[in-house]
Amino acid sequence: MAALFLLGACLLWGMGFNWNKQAQALLGERLAATFDEPSLEQLGPAAFLAIRFLSATLCWAFLFPASLGGWSWTTIRGGVLTGSCLGFGILLQHYGLARTSESLSAFLTSLTVLFTPMIAVVLLRHRIGGWMWSSVACATAGVALMTLYREERGFDAGAWLGLGCAVVFSAHMLLVDYFGHIEDRRRFSLAQFLVAGLIFASYTVFASGGHRLLDVRGVVEACSNRDFLILLLVTTVPGTLVSFGLMIRFQPDVSATRAALLYLSEPLFATTYAWLAVGTTITIAAMTGAGLILGANLLAELTARAKPASKSEGLEPSSADQDARSSPLHPGAEVLPAGLAERGR
Repeated sequence: MAALFLLGACLLWGMGFNWNKQAQALLGERLAATFDEPSLEQLGPAAFLAIRFLSATLCWAFLFPASLGGWSWTTIRGGVLTGSCLGFGILLQHYGLARTSESLSAFLTSLTVLFTPMIAVVLLRHRIGGWMWSSVACATAGVALMTLYREERGFDAGAWLGLGCAVVFSAHMLLVDYFGHIEDRRRFSLAQFLVAGLIFASYTVFASGGHRLLDVRGVVEACSNRDFLILLLVTTVPGTLVSFGLMIRFQPDVSATRAALLYLSEPLFATTYAWLAVGTTITIAAMTGAGLILGANLLAELTARAKPASKSEGLEPSSADQDARSSPLHPGAEVLPAGLAERGR
């Protein structure tokens, strides 16, 4: 069930690619026109992300008023760490994409499927099962076929930003796994949305020409557009509240490595949605890559069913790991909140 809900989150994220692209372009155009400053158009993406995540923060607080109370240093620490990884990861992804090809950027971002188990092995002393490594290799090959179908021109600055994005997103998954077990998921989600939104807002204001956006009336006027408000609604509610809510609720029920494999279904959904909604052509290589990604997840699922005693699919603690259960950065730490039935994100 956790895997199915995480796939549902990936479906929403995949559809959100098209929604976000339209909203960012529209906001950039309207900011440039409202303030009569063409350079402000380039701030459309960051400004939209700030509006989207701060709107999600307000909506979450309204839907779950209990999330406003009971905050502790654990809540703040979790929100700052995960929100920072989420915010900076998305910024690295966006500005890396602006400096390199879409195909290379997509491939490098998807390398979270490699970096997540590597970080777990090197820093957290986990032991990854052989079948899980096989799934990771199969999924990586699938992502390569789906994305690297264009001729690349070396490893440029944008590629390094994309690689950094993958590392940051991997850290985000491991941190979500840890704090999802020891913190109330509603407070934790609210803190994460707030920190990410503040990062996007700060970047927008301090970027070149961004001080113009301190004129709140001008920003409100730029946002007062029916098409933009519809796009903001769909990216905020299903694209942020529901998708990240599912992630934070259900990712701790699987290992971080298994979650990384599941999240690779996001480009599958994005490609399918683009094909249905926009008419984008799907190549044979992309379809083959999609098949490999699905096959990798099937292999991981079958392995998990064959070894039910393992905490989560293919992630086995080493003997040293048994002594590290109390580590504050150990995502598999056996520290459970009151009410075991309500654990997870």
